[in-house]
Parts: sequence; structure tokens; C-alpha cells
Amino acid sequence: MDSLGPDDVILFQDEASVQFSPTSTRMWSLKGHQPEIYTYGGRKRQHLVGTVEPLEGNLHVAFSDTLKAPQFQHYLEGLLARYPESKKLIIVLDNARAHHSKELDPFLDANKERLELVFLPPYSPDLNPMEWFWKFLRKMVTHNTFFGTFKEFQHALIKFIVKHKTSSLEIKTRCSYTKLFSSA
Repeated sequence: MDSLGPDDVILFQDEASVQFSPTSTRMWSLKGHQPEIYTYGGRKRQHLVGTVEPLEGNLHVAFSDTLKAPQFQHYLEGLLARYPESKKLIIVLDNARAHHSKELDPFLDANKERLELVFLPPYSPDLNPMEWFWKFLRKMVTHNTFFGTFKEFQHALIKFIVKHKTSSLEIKTRCSYTKLFSSA
């Protein structure tokens, strides 16, 4: 990554698969009473692709059928459309197979003036603020929560994402990289 220009934007990107079945976590209950959480079982899930702009608190999340290279490219195209031509998007991301796919090469070459991918070291999710958002989303939406239908589950995800979508203080706080960027 070269020096940052005043109009450059740094985004942290990641994908997640959120299970439809509730995940059990610690919760309050009466002593001697085991809480029951209903579940359908199975492996149904919703795939999400997201980026966070930690300095501004902006969040961009899209639902996806799969987490493969064509969907990743489509997501990147959407990000480029959201930001003006004068800005360069620097996207910090993990080393998922879809991010290194040869299918992306023509697209990345065609957009190299506006788009730069910066890969995190392998196995370092703690360096990606988007991972922090996924953890927050699961805690607030799916932990210890039963949804009657998959549509209700998707609606709860959408409601949570929309609430935190733009310049959210919660996102700035949870995904803060202020110290990292202000030391320059």
C-alpha cells in the first residue's frame, strides 16, 4: 500500500455465514432451571459479504447465495459504484480462496487505479474489524434466539444491519482503528 491520499478510503472486508439455528450462549436463568431454546436443526444459513469503514463507522453488507469469486466481484463492483471516481478504495481482507481467484484478474486489472486489495497475514481474524462486527451481529441477533421462519431470521439480520449502516457510533467504537491511523 502506497501513501494514502486525502480522498482514499480504507475498508475492511470479510464474509460470514450466519446459522439459522440459534447458537446457545451464556444467559441468566433461575438456579436449577436449564433454559430451553427451540431449534429446527439442520445447516441452513445466510451468507453475508461486508465491509466496514472504521474511521467513519460506515458499513456495507450484502446477502449472497454463495461465497465464491463471481459474488465477490459483484460485491466489489457495488463498492466502486458507492464511492465517487476521485477516491481510491483500499480494501483490507483475508486470504479466502475467492479473493485470490484467477477469475478476478481481468476485473482487478481494469480497476487498478481505483481499487487496491491488501491481504492480511494468514489466520489473523483479530486484525479485521469486520470480524468484530460479525461477532456483534451474532451476539445481538442469533444467540439464544429462535426464529419461526427463515424469512423472520433474514428480516432480523436486515433490521440490525440497517440500524448500524451509516456513521454508527456503535460501529466506530467496536471497529475502531483510530489509534492505528492517527499515529502516522
